[in-house]
Amino acid sequence: MNFIFIRQFIHYTKSQRLGILSLLMTIFVLQGIYFSGVLEPELEPVPQNIQQWLADTQEKDTLVKQYKKQPVYLFNPNFLTDYKAYKWGMSTQEYQRLVDFRKQNKYVNSAQEFQTVTQVPDAVLNKMKVYFKFPAWVNAKSKQEKFIFNQKTFVEKKMVPKDINAATAEDFVAIRGIGEVLAERILKYRSSLGAFVSMEQLDEVYGLKPEVITELNEHFTLLKAPDVVKIKINEATIKELGQFPYFRYPVSRNIVAYRSMNGDLTIEELTNVKGINLEKLKIIALYLEF
Repeated sequence: MNFIFIRQFIHYTKSQRLGILSLLMTIFVLQGIYFSGVLEPELEPVPQNIQQWLADTQEKDTLVKQYKKQPVYLFNPNFLTDYKAYKWGMSTQEYQRLVDFRKQNKYVNSAQEFQTVTQVPDAVLNKMKVYFKFPAWVNAKSKQEKFIFNQKTFVEKKMVPKDINAATAEDFVAIRGIGEVLAERILKYRSSLGAFVSMEQLDEVYGLKPEVITELNEHFTLLKAPDVVKIKINEATIKELGQFPYFRYPVSRNIVAYRSMNGDLTIEELTNVKGINLEKLKIIALYLEF
């Protein structure tokens, strides 16, 4: 290739060649320094407490935005959290005063006392005190008092038991555990007796559970001696005796047989009759005429 033609365009003097060389060397040196990081400024690390503050502030701001969508409820300021304090506008120092106060096992019992302890400004207190809710015992006159009740006369309405022999089916159905069937069964048994002479006779009604009988005894009683037509034990026939629930056949037959062999019966001799329920003898005697 003929370089003679090109050399006439790139011909430099000695001083020009030295200048170009110096410029190139300067460029190379500066690039080396730049890529080596010597000229990069060293940033001062952020203190740990500031980093934590920034993190807490960012987290609290996020929570506040979420909380604004929620309704505000009544609360006891003695159990105020740091987040709620921040939300109401309390400073860290004001909240810490409340924490220190509570560590002494003490409680604020009014909005005024809350302000005295925390030293919050009136503007903050006026917003908060509307939602303060203190327990009922804070105004007690002595430490032994736990609650203060309104001085209203409390009259307990006492239940007046009804007469068991005057009770209707509706009265029995109103008792828990008794339906129409059991109510009808009680009435039928009472009718066969003529009347109940003892509340113990409820045990003899088929299907009544002990807890139901307890309920019946709370709602019913014998207000007066029942007026029953007494059975003439020494004159009644087997058929007449057999209609009495305690003298069902063959007990009625045994009574008549014993009477025909030994004469008129007494209450004591009735114990000798086979089939007589001795445990119920005192109740049975109330239906008999000797």
